[in-house]
Amino acid sequence: MNPLVQQLQQALETFQPAAPLKICVALSGGLDSRVLLEAARQLQRQTQPFQLRALHIHHGLSPQADSWADFCQHLCQQHEIPLTCVKVNPQDQPGASLEARARQARYQVFSEHLQSGELLLQAHHRKDQAETLLLRLLRGAGTQGLSSIPATRPLGQGHLLRPFLTIPRETLEAFAQNHQLQWIEDESNQQDHFDRNYLRLKILPQLTERFPAAEKNLALSAQLASEAQQLHQDLAELDLCKTQTASGDCLDVPAILELPNYRRTNLLRFWLHQRQLPLPGMHLWQPLEQLLIAREDAQPLVEWGETGKRIQARRFQNHLYIEAASHFLPLPKNWQATWNNQPPLTTPCGLINLQLRNTQTGETPSELQVTARQGGEKIRLPNRGTRDVKRLLQERNLPPWQRQQLPFIWHQGQLIAVGDQLLAEGWERF
Repeated sequence: MNPLVQQLQQALETFQPAAPLKICVALSGGLDSRVLLEAARQLQRQTQPFQLRALHIHHGLSPQADSWADFCQHLCQQHEIPLTCVKVNPQDQPGASLEARARQARYQVFSEHLQSGELLLQAHHRKDQAETLLLRLLRGAGTQGLSSIPATRPLGQGHLLRPFLTIPRETLEAFAQNHQLQWIEDESNQQDHFDRNYLRLKILPQLTERFPAAEKNLALSAQLASEAQQLHQDLAELDLCKTQTASGDCLDVPAILELPNYRRTNLLRFWLHQRQLPLPGMHLWQPLEQLLIAREDAQPLVEWGETGKRIQARRFQNHLYIEAASHFLPLPKNWQATWNNQPPLTTPCGLINLQLRNTQTGETPSELQVTARQGGEKIRLPNRGTRDVKRLLQERNLPPWQRQQLPFIWHQGQLIAVGDQLLAEGWERF
């Protein structure tokens, strides 16, 4: 068995699905993915059969994009491999550069098209890993960024696997020549105004000439950074257990402040990543630290992120909240609705599982009026008489933004409930 095919087999053996193995090759038509498709095809013939298909992304960025799609189509037809070709528009994606937008569009398609339990194979190799590490170093990345390209990770309903990540590209080139494979050449790979191409064409050759083991050692450093990042995650998980509140939506500030500064930062990075929230820029870590040590009665705010996707960090009493900015928006002042008293009660701020009944008559009214808070409302409570709603909510230690999100529920002009927090005398939830 060819060493490359054997490398692919060993990578696949780390996955032991209950169902038959399903493999999808990310096929650009270039040398690397062409070699990967051929290795997968040979492995399929030489071992027990598995499902094999290919996925081609048509970015539309090159005048040759249509011919590349045609090449992949003819290739897969020749070998009777099912092919899915998906056109994307990178301009529709967020990102600072065209490369970033194209990557975002590509991985969105991968995630959407990957079947349950399926493995998406990509042909990244050792030189790709070395280039990525250099790029991340130049951008000031920490251990997570310096881990560079992961060999595997969850993606959509399946997993992403890169079986050639430790293999020199020269090995892939020799395989292609020995098997007389045909592939396409992307003319943009020779354009050094792209950062990665500049490193590949200008910098890495000079490094390798002076330091012959440069590529190998850069890839090794990426592996060591990945191991260090795993230690950071393990430590953050322990710290999260000590600092996360019972509700799970915030962290306990005194518990955070017991940690050394570097562990606080590590914890917050992990917590944000776990919740798929973007990290703040380096210039915001000091304001976040000030937020943690602010007076208990202060209401500090730190904000970051793209327009329309802003993230806010807030402190209320001894709890730290970090959410999308939309999470903190109040009910619109003029919002009102008629509710049929059937759960859930839907508001612009979310759902409340609530249904109300009059305890004196047993009536469950089918029409209730719901409004946003206007100010000055009062409610009559059992054994407490008529009280000011503002003070009652303050007594419950609700964060200010949550108070502004509670719907006020009225029956025949009488306030009978404030969200799921206050119930008027003579009413109950059931």
